[in-house]
Amino acid sequence: MPQGLATDPAAALAELERRLRATPRAARPLEYAMLRYSVGLAYAELPTGDRALNLSRAVASYRQAATLFGPHRYPVEHARVQTALGAALRELGQAREAAHACGRAVDLLTRAREAPSELGAALNNLGLARSDLAEHEDAVSALRQAVEVFRATSELRQTAMAMHNLGQALAASGDHDGAVATYEHAIDEVDPETLPYQWGLLQHALGVALTALGQGRRAARAFTNALRVFTRQRYPFQYALAKNNLGLAWAQVGDVTGSRRAVAAYEDALRILDVRVHRSQWEQAYRNLELAEQALADLGRRASRAEHFAALVAELGPDERLGVMRERVTELLGLPEPRRSEALAELDLAALRLPGGGARAVTAAWLTVLMELPNDLLLAGLRSRLAAHDHLGGARERQAAAEVLDETIQSELLAPQRIRVRDTLEMMGYERP
Repeated sequence: MPQGLATDPAAALAELERRLRATPRAARPLEYAMLRYSVGLAYAELPTGDRALNLSRAVASYRQAATLFGPHRYPVEHARVQTALGAALRELGQAREAAHACGRAVDLLTRAREAPSELGAALNNLGLARSDLAEHEDAVSALRQAVEVFRATSELRQTAMAMHNLGQALAASGDHDGAVATYEHAIDEVDPETLPYQWGLLQHALGVALTALGQGRRAARAFTNALRVFTRQRYPFQYALAKNNLGLAWAQVGDVTGSRRAVAAYEDALRILDVRVHRSQWEQAYRNLELAEQALADLGRRASRAEHFAALVAELGPDERLGVMRERVTELLGLPEPRRSEALAELDLAALRLPGGGARAVTAAWLTVLMELPNDLLLAGLRSRLAAHDHLGGARERQAAAEVLDETIQSELLAPQRIRVRDTLEMMGYERP
C-alpha cells in the first residue's frame, strides 16, 4: 500500500481514487500507471461489496496500467501487472485468459533475469491457472519452477505455498503419492511456530491426499495436526472443513471406535457450518454423519449421538479423553439456552448409562474440564449433571450415579477443588450419598 494511505481498505481505496483523479495521465504517465495498479490491488483485496464486481474493476484498472507500463521499457512493472491481472481473472473463472496473462509475465521476467520473487509469483499463478484448465503436466511444471525460484531466494512463506499448490496440482493429475511426498517435504521445511497458517494448510492437504489413498489413520493424524492451527475460535470455517475431512478419514478405518470418532467430528463441523451460508458444505457433512451412524448400526451399535460420544470418550486413553471432552464441553457451554442445558444433560445422561467403569472415566474427564472454567460455567455444568440424575429411571440408578459423582470428586480433585465443587453442589440443594 502506498505511503500515507489509511489502513481501512475502503478508505485506502477512496484515497487512491482521489489521487488518481488528481494525476494527469498524459503529463505523468508512470505515476498514473502506478496508481492504476494500486487501485486494482485495492479492489482485488477489498473485503466488502460484491466480489465479482470488485474483481472486474480490478481487471479494468490493471489493463489500463499495463498499457502505460510498456513491456519493452518497463518489463518488470508490466509483468507485475500481468501477474495481478492473471490472479483476478482466475478468480473470476477466466482461467484461459489468466494463463495467458501470467505466461506473458513469466516470459518477460525470464528474459529480464531480475526480480526473482516476481518470477516465482508469476510461475505460481500460471501453474494455478493451468491446473484450473486441467492442463496438469504444464501446471506441475510451472509450479515446480516456482518452488525452485522461491527456494533460491529463501522466501519460506512463498516456497511453502508454492509446494502446497504443487501438491494440489499433482493430486488433481491423479498422482496422490507424489502429492503426499510434496506435502511431507514441505512440512519438514516449515516451522509451525513461524508459519502456522501455511503449516496447517499443508497438514490439511496431506490429509486429503492420504484419504484419497485410503490411508485413513495417517490422514486422521494430519487433519488433527491441521486443527492445532485451524481452531474453531480463530478459523471457524477452516475448522469445520478439517473436522468434516477428519470424519471421512476415521470413517475409512471402519471399526466401531473409528466410526464413533467420525460421528463426533461431523457433529463438530455441523455446529460451525450455517446452512444458510454454507449450504453445500453443511449438506455434505450431514450426509457424512448419517453414513457414519448407519455404519455403526451395521456394526450392531445403534445409539444416540450423545451415547456414541460418551462411549468414544470412555474408550480413549486418558490424555486424548481429556482433550476430546474439553472440546465438546466447551462447545456445548457456548450454546444458547435452553439448548445448552439440554445438550449438557443429554451428554451426562449418556455417560451415566455407560457400563463398567465407563461412567467413572467420563465423569473424571468432565470434572477436570469444569475445574478449568469460570464459576458460572461450573454452575451450568453441575446443574446439567443433577438434571441428568433426575432423568434416570429409578432410585437405584440415581443412587449409583450419585456415588459415581461423589467418588470421582474425592479421587480426582485436589482438596481446594473438592471444596469448591462440594460447596457449589450443596448450594444447589444436592445431598451427598
